[in-house]
This record gives sequence, structure tokens and C-alpha cells, in this order.
Amino acid sequence: MTEQLPHDPYITAITAALATHDITPATCWTNTNDGQLIAVFRDWPAGIVDQDTWPDDVYLTWDQHAGWQLIDLGDSRTTFPLDPAGVTTYSSPRQVACSVDNALRGHLVTGPIATAGPGWDSGAVEAAVTEWRP
Repeated sequence: MTEQLPHDPYITAITAALATHDITPATCWTNTNDGQLIAVFRDWPAGIVDQDTWPDDVYLTWDQHAGWQLIDLGDSRTTFPLDPAGVTTYSSPRQVACSVDNALRGHLVTGPIATAGPGWDSGAVEAAVTEWRP
């Protein structure tokens, strides 16, 4: 049995929000790395990723310190914050999905959306992550 990590419910909510944009990644996992919680999303549906912006493909990561980042899979492995104008470490799943959708299609900064959506409160995930000890 695999232990549930404190950020698993948040990442599950993000995956569900991505599905509403028809951009569910084929690969998604959570884990720990060097004492921090991480999540990785990659292998996007065909036709979603803008080849001019991401010629070598791209994956999305989350960690409790750096938050949401896009990583270019080219030789340089360049890292870009996901929509620094609209996304924070514990942004609503709706906000993250909107920003990922735009970023994959080549629009890297879109800013905050009008509402966080129903029922989003980052307090539970923030508290669970804060209480977690590797």
C-alpha cells in the first residue's frame, strides 16, 4: 500500500480541473524529493502543446517551496514559473488549470481569473503540508 502524501488531495483536484479543459496528462505522480513534496504532470494529449513555444515538449511540476513551474524538456531544461501573474503555490485548481491550458498553448502569462471557483480554500492543503515531516 502506498502512503498518501499531504498534497495528494490537492494534486487530485488539479488533475480533475485539468480534465475540464481536456488536458489530462497521461502521466502524473506525487512523491518526495530531498525532503520536499513534489508532483509531476507530463505527456499531454496530442495537439495541445504549442510546438513553437515548447518544441521539445514540456512538463509541469509543483513543490511546496517553488510552487508551480513549467520545465522545457530541451537540452537546457529551462524552468518557467506557471503564470506568475496569476498562480501561487496553493492557487485554486481552477486557476492552475486555466493557466496550464494557456501556457501549453503558448500563452505563458494570463493573470488571475475572475473567481476561485466554488469551495476552494487552500487552508487544508497548506496546513497538511506544513505539518508534514519527511
